[in-house]
Amino acid sequence: MPHLCRPPRQLTPSPLRAFTLVELLTVIAIVGILAAILIPVVGNVRKSARTANCVRNLSSTGVAFQLYAADNKGLYPALRFKNSNAGVAGTNPTEDNWQGELSPYQSRTVKDFSQLKAGSDAYAFCPEFVSTYQDDAKWKSTITTTGGYGMSPNLGTGGNPWDIRFKATQIARPARTILAGDSGSYHLNVVGSWKADTSQLGGYTSGDPVRHSGKANYLYADGHVATLDSDAALLALLNP
Repeated sequence: MPHLCRPPRQLTPSPLRAFTLVELLTVIAIVGILAAILIPVVGNVRKSARTANCVRNLSSTGVAFQLYAADNKGLYPALRFKNSNAGVAGTNPTEDNWQGELSPYQSRTVKDFSQLKAGSDAYAFCPEFVSTYQDDAKWKSTITTTGGYGMSPNLGTGGNPWDIRFKATQIARPARTILAGDSGSYHLNVVGSWKADTSQLGGYTSGDPVRHSGKANYLYADGHVATLDSDAALLALLNP
């Protein structure tokens, strides 16, 4: 008995349905909400990473201080070198500030701090400071001369650390004495100016106590690094 075969069914594609205006606006709103949530999160993650890198950089600077002392009869560099100090005993041999003295211990090829690059020699620079001021004409030169770090003159050594090198052993309480940290100048001084004043032309501002999300990083004379709020940092700097 022959089988009756039905002819194959032809499937006609259904017409594509377009988004309605309401649906499109809903999608755009959802994307906007997600962006509003994620962008600050990504920004905070980046800031946290820069803070962590800054801590590592200061730790590396602490090693540079130790290596410098080992090669210089136990001496740490003075904060600065003034033109009037030429020929004065005990001043920095490179006739530069403390960063210039430490440069040979922070780069294998560059001996002058001003020649260090924030990219290839990133360990000598605070990444948050570079990120904030690299396109700021007023502060760009400060990046290449200080790296965003300053050395404290309040070390309890009883001498003149501004201009004369001193023995590392003169620091009586190294675990409680801040040696260097986040600053808008080569020094980290609490007499006169404390917070960096961005209105000044890369001048003698001192300290940047809220650089890292309301806090700042500090290298102690025993080599450890701490992240402190402005009150805790001020107390430590005033009482070495």
